[in-house]
Order: sequence, then structure tokens, then C-alpha cells
Amino acid sequence: MRKVDSMDEVFAAMQKVKSHASAYCTNFFQVPKKLQSRIEQGDLFLEESPGAAFFFSADHDFWRIHFCAAGPDVLKRQFNSLPALKTEPLVIDILEQENQTEGILTVIKSIGFRPYARLCRLTRNGSAQPAPNSSGESQAVCAAPEDVPNIFELIDSSFDRYAEQIPKLSDIELAVKNRHILIVKHDQTVAGLLYFETQGTASTIRYWLVAQKFRALNYGSMLMRSYLAAHGAIKRFTLWVMADNAAALQKYQHYGYTSDKLTDHVLVNEIIRHETSH
Repeated sequence: MRKVDSMDEVFAAMQKVKSHASAYCTNFFQVPKKLQSRIEQGDLFLEESPGAAFFFSADHDFWRIHFCAAGPDVLKRQFNSLPALKTEPLVIDILEQENQTEGILTVIKSIGFRPYARLCRLTRNGSAQPAPNSSGESQAVCAAPEDVPNIFELIDSSFDRYAEQIPKLSDIELAVKNRHILIVKHDQTVAGLLYFETQGTASTIRYWLVAQKFRALNYGSMLMRSYLAAHGAIKRFTLWVMADNAAALQKYQHYGYTSDKLTDHVLVNEIIRHETSH
């Protein structure tokens, strides 16, 4: 495993696999800007083998692993030969359409990964944005640099680190700089937040939450309405949510989000299996 120093290394490794592929398969669908950030932070590593390339992204105290392979058989053979499979905590995401025959997912399970969580993607078109709430003293505003530690603490304590990709402090700092985090405060405390990413005519909600003790004050509604009202030019909204979180699904549906039938299967290897079974 070696550290990746440039985007060119990533493209070269992928092209090498593609050029001899009979049934190319991958779970490596990274946004270039995010990928470049990981490379600059020294968080992306690569291991190449005949017919396959594996990318390891450092995430807290474990690795997220991505692959590209010449075919499912090659993927299984080369994955089984990876030393990291037996020595490092690994998390892998496999995207599949609802009711799709388990292809790559079956391969990943046969290697020794076990299902950990499922997320479903919800979408919303850009029509009929609700007006933001105007009553009450609290307002949804863009987060400031001094809010970063509180935002990180709130997200880190509210979401699953394996399934929901907790951002690093540097990610939150950049999002605040880009005005991509709305917050609402209660007595100078960050009571709730909505963290999003907008590019062109598309916008994705990454995290939307209100701290437990403030959940009866309609702060969640205030944040969502402010977000949607400020994005009148957006044509497509998306987000990922845990498939078994009925309360969150109901809230998103209330604001016009519906499933587009794409599922993210999150699986973990034996080392994390033992850790989470305690």
C-alpha cells in the first residue's frame, strides 16, 4: 500500500484496469474535489494487483476501501489476497438499485464482509420551495468559524461513524468557509444544523439534526425551510438516510423527498465485526 500523491496516479491505476477488463466493476465514485482534498491531506492510499486496484481512504480509526477490477472473479481473487483484509479495520460501500440481483454485493459477502447498515437515497425536484419560518427569536444562519468545534461534536455524537461518514474538522472548516452549514442557536449553543453541498443546479443534504434537548422547538423545520427557500434555482435535491430510520424518512417525505430506489449497502470486515459485536 502506497500513498497517492496526485489525481494522475488515480486515473492511471483505473485506466490500467479498464484497458484489459471484460466485465469492469467498481465502487469508486468519488467527487474530484473531495478526492483531491483527501490526496492533499495524505489520506488516500493505493494497492495494485493484476486486474485490480484498491484505494484506501483513512477515516478516523479505520479505512474505507474502494476498488476497480476487470471483473467479479478477478475482484474476489485479488481482494482475498490483500493483506489488509486480515490486518486492518475495513468498511466498504456497494451501491445497488432496489430489486437488483446481488452481483458485486454477493462477491463482497463471500470475501468475509458482513452487512452493517443500509442507506437509501431520496430526491426532490426544485419546484415549490416553502417560505422560511419568520416567527420566534431564533434564526437559521450560516455557521461561523468559531462554531466549528460545536458542529463537529454534535455530528460526531449523533451519527454512525461506519455508515454515515463523519466529516473531519477540516471538512467542516471548509464547509463553513463555503457557507454550506446552516445553524440555529439556543442561548449561544448550537442547537441544530443543516450541512449541505451545492454545485450548479444540484444540492445534497449531508446532515440535518437538532440536539436531543431542543427537539420540541421546531428548529429542524426552521433549518429545512431556510435551506429550501435559499435554493430556489436548484433543480434536484438529494440526500442519503438510514433505511431503518422511520422517523427521519417520514420527516424528509414531509418536505417532498421520495426514494429513487438506489441503496448503499455498508459492509465491514472481520476486525470491525468483532469490535461491534461486543
